[in-house]
Amino acid sequence: MKKRVLAAIMAAAMMITVTGCGGKEASETKSEESTASTETSSSTEELACDYNPLDYVTLGEYKGVDVEISGEYSTDEDAFLAYVNKELAASSGYEEDPDATEVKEDSIVNLDYMGLRDGVAFDGGTAQDQTIDVAGNCSVDGGGYIDGFTSGLPGAKVGDTIDCDVKFPDDYGNADLAGAAVVFRFTINYICKPGMTYDALTDDYVKENLGADSVDAYLTSERERFEEEISSGKEDAVKDALIEKIVKNCTIKDYPEKVIEDRLAYYLESYKSYTSDGDVEKYVKENLGISLDEFKDELRQQIRSGMDSEMVFAAIADTEDLDPDPNGTYDTYIERCHSAVEYVYENAGTVTSK
Repeated sequence: MKKRVLAAIMAAAMMITVTGCGGKEASETKSEESTASTETSSSTEELACDYNPLDYVTLGEYKGVDVEISGEYSTDEDAFLAYVNKELAASSGYEEDPDATEVKEDSIVNLDYMGLRDGVAFDGGTAQDQTIDVAGNCSVDGGGYIDGFTSGLPGAKVGDTIDCDVKFPDDYGNADLAGAAVVFRFTINYICKPGMTYDALTDDYVKENLGADSVDAYLTSERERFEEEISSGKEDAVKDALIEKIVKNCTIKDYPEKVIEDRLAYYLESYKSYTSDGDVEKYVKENLGISLDEFKDELRQQIRSGMDSEMVFAAIADTEDLDPDPNGTYDTYIERCHSAVEYVYENAGTVTSK
């Protein structure tokens, strides 16, 4: 259990590492903590970054790298209309569709649910009047559910109450439910439809509700935004794929221990907010069942793993002499990592889609 709790704690703490190196893939790791020193850093600007990355990294291929990405990046008319309808649904909300009686794979459904473990309702597992995107396994406001939460809904009819078996993931944040097999009891209230769709748009509606002078003006604006989002999403996907592949192409020989210890100190100081009295050692022992030294050792390992991508891209920045850093602050160090990501993106090889 301590591993699951530790992972949840580190997820909140490891926000500064290589988000600076270009996106979520650059810093999947989660980490935090520190020494008990009173000389802790209070801001990221004070974090140590004075090391030579080429002392720790042997660079592999990083220019002309071919990558493969997944995802939908079409900007054709069908994709655009689907985008517009999704945006209209988000702005207009959903209402009951009296003609729909059965839940489909792509239905939006209003329902009540209750989570049961060994036949007993568990805390946080019950809700009423929830509007859920079945295909997306999420609420219509974007809140996601655990895997499999909505998979048993297709085929249910309005008014039905059905039981669905669901298993919480092993690393679920609530240790009491992590890995647990439960039953969710759903009552289908009604099938939904969006309050407005592309086909029903009028000039009066967009003037009153969408801030545009006409349907044509609204669609022109939406087309521009849609294409920008698709382009940005594709660029991010390519950068993520490049980061992952380039890090694999390189060899991490060692880690700068001064940087590791400085980050430990930073994370421990910030971690005090989880405690009622600032006593991290007591909190770790009571909630994780391990000593502070064990906690530090695990976190050091997580920080080392989390530094892989930033060290690689700092080494690329030094090799290519990108954006010289006159003051050596953490923020400008991370900017150099960003510059290196941009450099390999501009010099990438062939990009293919799965």
